[in-house]
Amino acid sequence: MLCINKPPSEEKKVSQIIDNGLKSEKKRLERIQQILLLGTGESGKTTIIKQMKILHINGFSEQEKMEKVPNIKQNIHESIFTLIDNMDKISPPVDLEVEDNKKLAQYIRNIGPNPPTEYTNEYYDSIQSLWADPGVRKTYMRANEFQLIDSAAHFLDRINDIRDADYIPTVQDMLFCRVMTVSISKIEFKIPYKGQKVEFWMYDVGGQRGERKKWISVFEGIGAILFLIAASDFDQTLREDGKTNRLREGFQVFADIFWSRFVRKAGKIVFLNKQDILKKKIENGKKIEKHFPEFANFEKTKNDYDRAKLFMKNKILEIATTQPGTETVEFIPGVDIKQEIKSELLYIHFTIATDTNNVKLVFNDVKDIIIAINLETSGLV
Repeated sequence: MLCINKPPSEEKKVSQIIDNGLKSEKKRLERIQQILLLGTGESGKTTIIKQMKILHINGFSEQEKMEKVPNIKQNIHESIFTLIDNMDKISPPVDLEVEDNKKLAQYIRNIGPNPPTEYTNEYYDSIQSLWADPGVRKTYMRANEFQLIDSAAHFLDRINDIRDADYIPTVQDMLFCRVMTVSISKIEFKIPYKGQKVEFWMYDVGGQRGERKKWISVFEGIGAILFLIAASDFDQTLREDGKTNRLREGFQVFADIFWSRFVRKAGKIVFLNKQDILKKKIENGKKIEKHFPEFANFEKTKNDYDRAKLFMKNKILEIATTQPGTETVEFIPGVDIKQEIKSELLYIHFTIATDTNNVKLVFNDVKDIIIAINLETSGLV
């Protein structure tokens, strides 16, 4: 009997085209290096996103800079109002040392926590005089006792430039500008790697407690998690409750992520961030052992800053080797700890997110790690 193959129907042709397209898209997505930025609030995640834009997408346009001017002015007002408002609330309280500044302080208090409707010369002059007052500077040195944004000094020092009608934010201003992340954002960029362009997708989600419920929605397809912990937060409390130690919260949230079944295969890269602020705090006499008593006898042969770095790194390693509810997981005898940690896809770096050169150097190493992680987790090696 003669068999004649019938040509495929139009429906089958369309179905085949769709299937081929889906397979092609799947392969394309598998080649994309997807990174999720996580960490508690104000740990520096959004600043890393900005640095990727500077390093890999030609930086900020003039329009983008001008759009941030209202936020920068809001940062200035929030900073000076917070300082003035907390002078008599901290214990012991601090007084203004210039008599004429008392009226200016009341002027700022009368405006309230929200920025003024109009930025007048009187307003800027008041801020400049108050910021120069030794009493305000003493209050600033005790900022760990209340909630003050890290960029306060940067913008208050630049008040003369920012008040200018022709002011255009500098790159550093853009990096220091603080706007709370309340949504999920994504940045896409390409980096040269072994003769080709490798595509990266980096996601940023809010770190405050109320925003963390969104994290699970972006876990799928993530090859690496970049977890930021503000190392300088050892003496500060959460903005959300004013009680919980920020650094302890950072460690706890990292532990929750590291052992989560949803991202068990994803590589974890920890940035112990804000090293510049950490070093300055230690040089100014801030004591880590006041908040972490176990630090008192830790590696006493080293200087305090190096001790602090190693102490925090060890905290991360303890988390990575201690399953919740169990004793420390024992390493295989004879296996070096670095090799064991590497097999768990954990890497730790010390960073300053506002320093473009620092981020460039660190991310140059991290990109190789991320590509290797994605190859390993996708089964391509």
